[in-house]
Amino acid sequence: MPIDDYYQEYGPIRRRRSQQPLTPDDDGLPPDPPPRPDRQRRRRVTRRRLAGWVWPVTLLALFLATPLVLPYALPFYYGDVALPGVSVQGKPVSGQSGDAISADLSERYAAFLRQPLTLVYAGQAWQPSLSDLGLQFDPTDLARQAVAAGRQGDPITRLRDLWSLYQDGLDLTPTVVADRRVLQDFLLHIASSVEHAPQDAALSIAAAKVIGTPSAPGVQLLVDATANDVLLAAQDLQPHDIAIRTRTLAPLVDDTALVQAQSRATDLLQSPIEMARSDQRWVWPPEKLAELLQVEAKGGRLEVGVDKELLGQAVEGLAQLVDTGTAEPRLRFSSGHVRIVQEGTPGWRLKQDEAAVAITKLMMSSQPTTRTLALPVEQLTPKITKETLSNLGIKELVGEGQSSFAGSAQYRITNIKAGASRMDGVLIAPGEEFSFNAQLGEVDSANGFVEGYAIIGNRTQLEWGGGVCQDSTTVFRAAFWAGLPITERHAHAFYISWYDQFALGSQGDGQGMDASIYTGVNDLKFVNDTGNWLLMQTDVDEVNQVLTVRLYGTKPNRDVRLEGPTITNEVRAPSEPVYLDDASLPAGTVHQSDTARGGRDITVDRVITRGEAEVSRDSFFTRFRAWPNIFVRGTGN
Repeated sequence: MPIDDYYQEYGPIRRRRSQQPLTPDDDGLPPDPPPRPDRQRRRRVTRRRLAGWVWPVTLLALFLATPLVLPYALPFYYGDVALPGVSVQGKPVSGQSGDAISADLSERYAAFLRQPLTLVYAGQAWQPSLSDLGLQFDPTDLARQAVAAGRQGDPITRLRDLWSLYQDGLDLTPTVVADRRVLQDFLLHIASSVEHAPQDAALSIAAAKVIGTPSAPGVQLLVDATANDVLLAAQDLQPHDIAIRTRTLAPLVDDTALVQAQSRATDLLQSPIEMARSDQRWVWPPEKLAELLQVEAKGGRLEVGVDKELLGQAVEGLAQLVDTGTAEPRLRFSSGHVRIVQEGTPGWRLKQDEAAVAITKLMMSSQPTTRTLALPVEQLTPKITKETLSNLGIKELVGEGQSSFAGSAQYRITNIKAGASRMDGVLIAPGEEFSFNAQLGEVDSANGFVEGYAIIGNRTQLEWGGGVCQDSTTVFRAAFWAGLPITERHAHAFYISWYDQFALGSQGDGQGMDASIYTGVNDLKFVNDTGNWLLMQTDVDEVNQVLTVRLYGTKPNRDVRLEGPTITNEVRAPSEPVYLDDASLPAGTVHQSDTARGGRDITVDRVITRGEAEVSRDSFFTRFRAWPNIFVRGTGN
């Protein structure tokens, strides 16, 4: 289509381009009517009125916008520093950056940060760190707070904070954050160096001497009170000495109770106790009585009394001296027959329970002179006669024990023979508990004993009857193989090689089958559970140096088997020798009393069977201590 035709067809566009007014001929429409005069006037009035409100509205808008803009504009103007009016603990920091404030605070509180507090008590001092005390102080965080002052919150809050800074300023107080649990843990840790329990007055009695120990108050650390003092002192961020808070704990038993108990114990030990049976006398001196007294604290008092357990042991030891053993005749078994070799004689047996009661009453009575007691005893009369021998049931070997005393000194052989003679031909009634010490009687020259070396306490020393343990060891083995219930047995303190031979019976030699005795202390006891009488018979072979103990009676329906010995916990002998001074020997005299030997634990099991069934199993435990070379050194004139 021609361009002219386009404009011809669309005439109004052509006219707009040419800025020609419309005519009816151009577009076919009538022209716009001319504006009316009143409408123009109204427009002019409106414009004049609007022009009059512009300035007031503008001023009002500016007034209303100021509170919203100023809280942001002012901090922006000052930049990333503390605003005017901000200080930390009285020192202005306005205009300083956070890093500068932090560095200043670190320098200002350097002494506190390095060593905050010193805890002191009774000449002791502890200088824990902040972390030890569970305290935290961060200068960087405080600097951040100083720079953030007036810059936080909504516009109204910021404006209020800025006004407060302008009016009054803001002084920030450093805050120490505390973990009370850590602080308490630290105080509890040092409590062991501060606290001690109150010491009650005490009384000890030994060797007839009464020794008193005065009471003393205790100290308890007051953890919460001390923790509060630490927290208060830490607030000003300056080093301080803090006195640890404590309280005094009074003893339960004071010195008044001690004085009373001392007086009572001294009265009880003024005089010995003399005990009599027929024409025999036994005296317990104050040193012996002191071993039997005990002191107990009750209700703030110290009560002095008799230790029932220790007295029972002492009375049992006394019975071993008072009792005559069996009153029955001594017998001999040979060629299947038993015969009397020594007639029975009346004997005595101490009534131990009654004796303990009587001795207790006498001990608790204080008398300036000797206290006497007629011992309660029962008389034993022989029950076995020639006519009743066939009723004893003694017809075969029930158990046998052997030991070697090869190489023993003559004093040992003498005492072994004396001890064996006290056991030879002895009858043990059915159900009776046999006591080696009771049958042995007094170990003195009257019964054929001599002085010899024995293990006493922690050393070998001279003692009446040294070597009698050879007899008790052999009796123990006979009872072991007879399957008799063994109610008391004590091993030696250290290993003795000569007890190894014959120890395991038919199984040969071995360890852990010895039995030590000490009159009044360690005994060997067993029970005759065979239902018939038992006859103990001894044989001392001085040529081959072998001791044999046999038990004859009626053999029960049981077999005895030994398992072991099991050896554990072996320890080497100490390499350093021990020297003991002895004033009874001339100065310069030295002799070796003990030879070094290793220690070990030994277990031997005795298994008793009937047919294929196991009836019982008993373990016999021995602990040999490691033993050094011991030398006795004379210090006398």
